[in-house]
Amino acid sequence: MIKTMCKRFRPIAIAVGVLALCAVASVPAMAQVYSTCGQYETYTENGYNLYTDEWGASSGGCLYANSSTNWWYVANYPSSGSGVQAYPDTEISLGNVNLTSLSAVNSSFNFSVSGSTPYYDAAYDLWTNGNVDEVMVWEQWKGDGPIASSYSCNQLGVSGCPFATNVSLGGETYDVFQGYTNHNVVSFLRTSQASSGSVNLLTLMNWLVTEGKLTSKTFSTADFGFEIGDTDGGSGTFTVNSYSLSFSSGGSCTPTSITPYISVNNGSSWAEENSATVGSTSTQVDLGPQPTSGGSWSWSGPSGYSSTSRQISDIPLKTGSNVYTATYTNSSGCKSTEAFTITVN
Repeated sequence: MIKTMCKRFRPIAIAVGVLALCAVASVPAMAQVYSTCGQYETYTENGYNLYTDEWGASSGGCLYANSSTNWWYVANYPSSGSGVQAYPDTEISLGNVNLTSLSAVNSSFNFSVSGSTPYYDAAYDLWTNGNVDEVMVWEQWKGDGPIASSYSCNQLGVSGCPFATNVSLGGETYDVFQGYTNHNVVSFLRTSQASSGSVNLLTLMNWLVTEGKLTSKTFSTADFGFEIGDTDGGSGTFTVNSYSLSFSSGGSCTPTSITPYISVNNGSSWAEENSATVGSTSTQVDLGPQPTSGGSWSWSGPSGYSSTSRQISDIPLKTGSNVYTATYTNSSGCKSTEAFTITVN
């Protein structure tokens, strides 16, 4: 079992001997704008920072990115028994704001895990000012366990005792754990694991305030990625297909949730999805997110693509991954984003 701790303050020291994986056969066949096998590397794009953050090992993982919100990490770590080897993640800064000054922190995610992956979790890692509180939101996990005050329980398949169970927040249900390293750590674990979805992170943070579980009532940074324990000597691939986070301050501006829609082959039908796979670059793919009225839209995409239409039709495609990002500005001037990923095999 891995007792997960913060990515910046990890007291576990693990000696490992692994090979760097700058060329790995299992890497997905996608066009990429960035790749590295470095231990502590950063790629910055559109306000997001993408980190390798291989703090528990000095080598063994490589990061490949089509963008800061569409990337994959290939890991090859020997069985370590316990401890996190790396937390490849995407981070965005909220600027150390007071929770009372925020009206929403909305995020969506879509990820996949394949290969040898006996110990990992896919999770948000949220921080308050000064890193005195770490709040994790686990969406999926395997062989892993959160920091807890007691490990005499077996809850949700992990060794650890929650202080609250079946807590309903924002349409999801969580068991909530709390423990300490050199700072306060609170972990929300979904009672039903998911590889895609959306969450208002502010709702979770405000609930912790009402429960008296936060040292600082602020919001500093939000990360999303994979805590990887080991791959049992095999190769595991951890992929973020799409990810977005938007927030509003001032209390008067609330981001409008974007509902993604994709149509393949001339609009014959629409699917409520933010990703699709097609077999040819000549396939017609249309993107038509909602809402359909009010506010304004803007798009960014490969090779400098841009548009101010809500629906964009017959988008240019290349072999591999094509990421198109929609930004919606509502009548209050508050922005929300949604990334669409179209993969051409």
